[in-house]
Amino acid sequence: MFDKRQFIRILPLIVFFVCYSAGFVLFAVTLKYTFPFLAGFLLALLAQPLIEWLRDRLHFHPAAAAAAATLLVYAVLFGLLFLIGLFLIREISNLIAYISSLSPSDMGILTLPFDNLMKQVGDYINHIDAGFIQQNQEKMLNLAQTGLSLATKALSTTLGFLTSLPAIFTMFIVMIFSTYFFSKDMRKIKDCLLGLFTAGGADDLRSYSRNGRSLSGKYIGSYLLIYFITFLETLIVFIALGIPYPLVVSIVTGVADILPVLGPGTIYIPLALIYLCTGNIFTAGMLLVSWMIITAIRQIIEPKIVSSSINIHPLSMLAAIYFALIAKNFWILIYIPLLMILYTTLTKSGKLPTLFDRGGPASGGKTL
Repeated sequence: MFDKRQFIRILPLIVFFVCYSAGFVLFAVTLKYTFPFLAGFLLALLAQPLIEWLRDRLHFHPAAAAAAATLLVYAVLFGLLFLIGLFLIREISNLIAYISSLSPSDMGILTLPFDNLMKQVGDYINHIDAGFIQQNQEKMLNLAQTGLSLATKALSTTLGFLTSLPAIFTMFIVMIFSTYFFSKDMRKIKDCLLGLFTAGGADDLRSYSRNGRSLSGKYIGSYLLIYFITFLETLIVFIALGIPYPLVVSIVTGVADILPVLGPGTIYIPLALIYLCTGNIFTAGMLLVSWMIITAIRQIIEPKIVSSSINIHPLSMLAAIYFALIAKNFWILIYIPLLMILYTTLTKSGKLPTLFDRGGPASGGKTL
């Protein structure tokens, strides 16, 4: 019934999938313990070109070059975190204070435009009871207050994390020292790892590492640049239109750009509807126009920025988002795209067979 040769052909894919899944689960479970060391190792890798330049061009001692590079990396990192954290803490604090100060009468004022809109719709189509909103006003207010209570709790948790300096300070101390030691001994670490393989295996490992870093780096960097552009465009639009808390909402919009189809529209459309219900037609229209312009800009720049990287099918990202929502697990959003990146990298290099082989090996068909 099934072709045995095909099962034999895709056996390496099965082994790859099992090993990748086991490694990813182990990584996710242990990340809360290994994060400072993992971040330190990645920052040490990032600082290697600077360390090589200091050591070879300026003749720094290896330990001095590692120390100087570590200080420079963390000076830039701390500076960015301080500026971003300062703005976030200020805006989140103001937002929490505003939500906490709302009274039931304020909630009634906020829902009044929606009530009027529903009355107009009910009168127009003669199918909606115009008194329905008044009869259920108390329930609606309770529901809205519950939603605001949850939002306040979430923002308070975020603010508490941002202001929990002792834990963050300890984590950064560990990261700094791990970055320094990894930077100083990076050559020894590489030599030790390569020493586990034969000469041919070491060359293959170097090739895989270069190709993997290049392709995944281009892919991740390309989309991070696209999301950052969306964030900047949104921040400019929100500041120009006078949208409250533009930095926080712009960051949320940049994150929402990951979502397929609507992307930033998941933020722009509800905001436009809110302003439309409050009677601010100009701001609502400008939000919709801005969303269409940002979407058009993305459609233009995305092929140019991502042209040299791996293209993941939108269905894969949609599946990742859906599975993550159903399972209530953020890690799935990372698991599926990373799986697709590794699969594409290894199949393009010829080290893994493709999942589908049109016509089979015997017929000389093309692989998919």
